Amino acid sequence: MHTFKRLLQDQQGNVAIIVAFLILPMLVLAGGATDIARYEMFRAQLQDGVDRAVLASASLTQREDVRETAEQYLKTVDFIGGVDLDFDTAISLNQRKVTITGRYNMPTSFLPLIGIETLPIVATATALEQQSNIELSLMLDISGSMNDNGKFPALKTAATDFIRTMVTPETRDFTTVNMVPYAGQVSLGRAYFNDWGGIRLHQNSSCVELIQTDFYLANFRLADRQQAPHFTRWNSSTDKPVLPANMNPGWCPSEETSITLMSNNANALTSKIAGMRMHDGTGTAIAMVWGLRFLDPAMRPRVRDAIAKGYINSEFYDRPADFLTDGTLKVMVLMTDGAITEQYTAKNPNADVRTHNNWKYFYDPIWKRNLGSGETKQMMNTVCAEAKRRGVVIFTIGFQLSDSNTSQLAMKNDLRNCATSSAHYYDVRGLDIASAFRAIASNINSLKLTQ
Repeated sequence: MHTFKRLLQDQQGNVAIIVAFLILPMLVLAGGATDIARYEMFRAQLQDGVDRAVLASASLTQREDVRETAEQYLKTVDFIGGVDLDFDTAISLNQRKVTITGRYNMPTSFLPLIGIETLPIVATATALEQQSNIELSLMLDISGSMNDNGKFPALKTAATDFIRTMVTPETRDFTTVNMVPYAGQVSLGRAYFNDWGGIRLHQNSSCVELIQTDFYLANFRLADRQQAPHFTRWNSSTDKPVLPANMNPGWCPSEETSITLMSNNANALTSKIAGMRMHDGTGTAIAMVWGLRFLDPAMRPRVRDAIAKGYINSEFYDRPADFLTDGTLKVMVLMTDGAITEQYTAKNPNADVRTHNNWKYFYDPIWKRNLGSGETKQMMNTVCAEAKRRGVVIFTIGFQLSDSNTSQLAMKNDLRNCATSSAHYYDVRGLDIASAFRAIASNINSLKLTQ
């Protein structure tokens, strides 16, 4: 009995017993922390791999299969052999949306002591790269003053580079360019003038005399507008006894300097730029009207007719898109080197002319003023406001406009006001107009890409 009491009172070995009871929970806690740390490391590695894989897979320039691309980027994941991958893709002409989910059951080292053999790791990521459809109208001043100081060849080089930047093998499927060279008027070209119902009074050129309501984008029939007579205002034999080799005298540009509608052919566009010739007058408001009209969904029937005749690619059957349509960016780029001139017409539209190559058939007395400079300026303001109201982004370039010339200084303000913002206006002082076009191309590309 005494021995039993002493055994009950003996406390030696209590610590060992307690440790024996606690060793399993201690192993679970310490080892479990190690497993949790490994879990977080594995999860971060898998998530990083999935993030990189999904960004590469969603790129519009990616030509490989989504799974193949993802697996290439996931090779850096140490345990990729045990990862199950699920893909959800939505791919169209101008959009790639990819979701990748990676699942991995990480074997545990200590948690099996409490029955947890693996820890599930899930990493998921979604990437969307969407290329806006681009509808671009490019209005280029080809007036006689562009002959000064080497401006015309500088413009041709810069405009060519701009087209090469905007229309590439990667972008041509969803980019269209309307090119609108302009002098006193805009030439629609023989084919479009005739196909759109113009009533031809002569064969020398293909311009239309617009009226004030046309500047509000009101619909009109070409048959209800008079063909612009073929005449000159400032390129007469009196004003210019000898014309530059790359210049024609007419107020309305000749056929080689007519519009190009909805093209995605960079070679054709740059070839047209190379063949442009300078002409008479600066009808900037007229150019802006046509540039905006070529972005107007009301042009769709004429575009479809042009597609049927092989002038435009059939893939653009639904263009121009409606204004303010998601996924479509409408842009106008205007370049000019001078103030907007008055609009003139011929005193006698039925007067005879000689051959197109003999410029001396243009005589000073044959013209008369049709619209004053105040009216043409107001029309320009109207078109700019109408375009911005419809969500069109407007860039303007003033090429060597002088601060000391009152009319050119006023034109700077007009161009700045016409642009979407003052940051969308480019004031080119020297011959480096290419920098302005490069900046605009970069700006457009940043607007059209959403990730």
